[in-house]
Parts: sequence; C-alpha cells; structure tokens
Amino acid sequence: MTAGPAIRLRGVEWAPGGRGILGPIDLEVEPGECLVVVGPNGAGKTTLLRVAAGLLQPVAGEVFLDGQSLPSLARRAVARRIAYVPQVRPAHIPLTVEQMVLLGRYPHWQRRKIAPTVEDFAVVRQALERVGLETVAARRLDRLSGGEQQGVFIAACLAQEAGILVLDEPTTHLDPGHQQDVASLILDVSREAERTILCATHDLNFASLIADRIVGLRAGVVAASGAPADVLEPQCLHRLFEARFDVFVGGERPMTVLRLER
Repeated sequence: MTAGPAIRLRGVEWAPGGRGILGPIDLEVEPGECLVVVGPNGAGKTTLLRVAAGLLQPVAGEVFLDGQSLPSLARRAVARRIAYVPQVRPAHIPLTVEQMVLLGRYPHWQRRKIAPTVEDFAVVRQALERVGLETVAARRLDRLSGGEQQGVFIAACLAQEAGILVLDEPTTHLDPGHQQDVASLILDVSREAERTILCATHDLNFASLIADRIVGLRAGVVAASGAPADVLEPQCLHRLFEARFDVFVGGERPMTVLRLER
C-alpha cells in the first residue's frame, strides 16, 4: 500500500479541438479503494478513466500515479501498475482464452523476450481459476458468452498483476445474473488482493454493490461525491440525471428505481 493517493488528478482538463469535455477536475483515489464514477451520457466518465490511466493527455492539469507524475513514467512501467478494461472492444478477437489472458503478461516481458515462460503460464492459469474460467482456456474468445468474455478480460487484468484496475462499464450488455457475478468478482479482487479500483458505470445498483465511494459527473465536472447512500439518494440523482428516482435501503446499500411520471 502506498502513502497518499494511488491516483490523483489535479486541475485536469481535456478539450479536443478546444471543446471542453472534462474538467477542471480534482480527484483522488485512495489505495485499496473502489471508487465508482456515475453520470449521464456525455458526462465525461470514459474520458476521466482514460486520462487517469494515461491513455489521454490532459490539456491542463496533472495526473499522479502513486505520487509520481504519470507522464514522466515509461508506458511499460505504467502498465505494470494500471490495468485498463475498455467499454468498447472488437467484436471478434481471433485468440483463445489463454492467449488473451497471456497478453496481460506483456508489461513484465523483457524487450528481447520472444516467448512466455513457465511462470507466465502459471500466472495465467491462476487468473483463470480466480474468475472460474480455467475449463475454457483452450476455447476461442468469441465463442464465449458476454459474461464469460468479461471474466476473461478481468482475468487478463489479474495476470497483469497491476495494483490498480480501471474498468469502464464492466457490466454492459450483461444480464442480472452475470452482473452479480462480475460485482462479486470485483469485490473479491478488491478485498483479497487489496487492489485499487476505478470504475465507471451507468448501472446505479451495480455501483451501490461495489463502491466504497461514488463520484457523480455532470458536464465534465464533479457534481457529487460521497458514500453510496449519500450520492444514491433521490435529490442528488435528480440533479445528476434530471430524472426522478425512488431509493430503497436494505442494510447498508441503497437500491435505485427509476420513477415513471406521466
């Protein structure tokens, strides 16, 4: 665990062609924290994640990774510390499950390395066992269900052995059963391995299940931040989404329901 934030954004802005998409924004993600970003379409959630992962260079402000300026770090060094699962992926990836997860080992290979080692394959096997997909290692990725494919991409993150996972809409197109599986997996990974997780989602109930803290974005800036029960309450959600919600609290976690008004 590091002293200080695992990720810190200070005065960050991103404005392609001068059109403001994100910021100015200040944000800190603590080591071991699961921080979930919610907000309407176009709020800047994906942009925020890509900037935090070093995939987009902000036009203003700074991003720090474990206290170090992110742009000063080599890409391979960043990849050893941050694993990123994008929302949009190719529909057909001509790889087996094992080959896909093995790509997560790339940041650990030496420049002149031409083949994976026994250790690499052992890490891949452990990652697949962790997500419950060891029995489909030899199958093609595009022959799996959506939930299984999501598990494979998370397994690749685990094989990468990065301390920070950045997940963009990890439950998109998944049915409730698979959403629950992904939520359980994220919680287990966060708690058992003490990994830091930064996640964006449209699914407010999913956010309530996994989040230690929720940040609400609107028009590229932070409009709400706090514990799930503080952000996922009707008035705050109305300000974020301009829609009416009913919220039910069972135990510690709120459940949101969109209210249809005629």
